[in-house]
Amino acid sequence: MKLSLVFLVAACLSAADRKAAIDQLVQPIVDAGAVPGIVVGVFEDGKTQVFGYGKGVGDRVPDAATIFEIGSVSKTFTTTALAVMVEQKMVALEDPVRKYLPSDAVPPGKEGEAEIRLIDLATQHSGLPRLPANLRPKDPTNPYADYTPKLLYEFLATRTLKLPPNSGFLYSNLGVGLLGHALSLRYGKSYEQMIVDLVAAPLDLNDTRVTLTADQQKRFASGHDGDGNPVRNWDLDALAGAGALRSTAADLLRYLQAHANPPDKMRDAIELAHVERHKIGAAGSIALAWLIKPDGKLYWHDGGTGGFSTYVSFNTEKKTGVVVLINSAGTLMDQVGDRVDHILAGEAVEPLPVHRAITLDSKTLDEYPGSYEVIAGVQLTITRQGDHLAFQLPRQAPVNLYADAKDKFFVRVVDATVTFERNPQGQIIECVLHQNGRDTKGKRVQ
Repeated sequence: MKLSLVFLVAACLSAADRKAAIDQLVQPIVDAGAVPGIVVGVFEDGKTQVFGYGKGVGDRVPDAATIFEIGSVSKTFTTTALAVMVEQKMVALEDPVRKYLPSDAVPPGKEGEAEIRLIDLATQHSGLPRLPANLRPKDPTNPYADYTPKLLYEFLATRTLKLPPNSGFLYSNLGVGLLGHALSLRYGKSYEQMIVDLVAAPLDLNDTRVTLTADQQKRFASGHDGDGNPVRNWDLDALAGAGALRSTAADLLRYLQAHANPPDKMRDAIELAHVERHKIGAAGSIALAWLIKPDGKLYWHDGGTGGFSTYVSFNTEKKTGVVVLINSAGTLMDQVGDRVDHILAGEAVEPLPVHRAITLDSKTLDEYPGSYEVIAGVQLTITRQGDHLAFQLPRQAPVNLYADAKDKFFVRVVDATVTFERNPQGQIIECVLHQNGRDTKGKRVQ
């Protein structure tokens, strides 16, 4: 029987059934050219499985040993290291971050003012912006590479380390980057060596590193942007704690198993990292970097760089875990990861909508370019880019559009589509941007 609407998943899957369910979910994404390659890793009942699809290194199918940039999943390693240092009494969660920075790095605030603490940085409640205002990379394709501690201190001197009153959840690469930097200064070694000593080595994560050996370089997947173009790897300096690590499915599964079922040597630190600290609305809550679904049992985080995207999760009650590694930028990792979570829970999952690009003839493509007014005075511009289109809103970068039918286009880098409406004479009079459950209409003005 062909299943077209949902994949029906038995409450207890055999290894073969689990593979079949994940194949049905993932293979169409690769076949449609949405991403170059995907690795999915799962563990359940103490057993692990890793499935590879598409291309990782060259034309090779990626596997458990293929290395990917893991982006913001690095934040959970940073906070796990923090928890270890707390248990070793090297730091305390309530310590102000200033305590571990050079004494002359950031001017002190007024006496009696509350300052940003380590726990505020670790729980995304520091009030710091997502990125520092003085992040102006010389190479936009490697945006964090030349952001040094000196630049970090210069920004903090203008922003200060004052803790805003009633600061709520505000996701900040700057904040967790600052946390990793401060912890490494306290530890007396580089960020990478701190992670190796406190987290990777104790858990036998031999491929979780910032700097790769010659052998690891041979296993490093080729990264791509959301449109499938090869891109360079990212390097991080002062903000390494926010996203500098590279890893494999095999290492990440061991890491997640340690979080789901902590080993004695790290039990206290890992349990400290799991304590719920703040509610963050309908999304659930946050521990030390780990986001917690509303059920209170499933912990997760995702990550993305210019050429990679990652999703990891573990369930403290069911002792299961999921890793999704993709060698392209985009948003698919969360959609795939969430569905694999449901597969492990024995639940039915809907297939992902898969767009397959077609090539429209030149005459048809030339009908779409123009300006479309989405709100009074704000125009969306459609241009032709060879065999596809692009749309651009004011002060934003252009986003490529690919046709999957006449008058119907999709975006690869985000979950969005654009359709065009015609009048009875066949002339295009309107475009509609469909994103996040909203339809934004734009009347053609030229």
